[in-house]
Amino acid sequence: MNKSQAFIAMTEGHKIRHEYYGKEEFAYIKDGSIWTEEGCNHGGYYDEFWAIYQKWEDGWSIVE
Repeated sequence: MNKSQAFIAMTEGHKIRHEYYGKEEFAYIKDGSIWTEEGCNHGGYYDEFWAIYQKWEDGWSIVE
């Protein structure tokens, strides 16, 4: 899925990952912020997670 679809999936309560992530890496939304599996808060959609770190447009998927 693309970045926009991945963000929508996160807002629906899904954990997402990118194809370049390690097997245990993922991101999710909690209390309006984007969090990663190690408990790091990356802010909202326009903060560092999407704007700085995750510039890939495609290659996203939902963690089952």
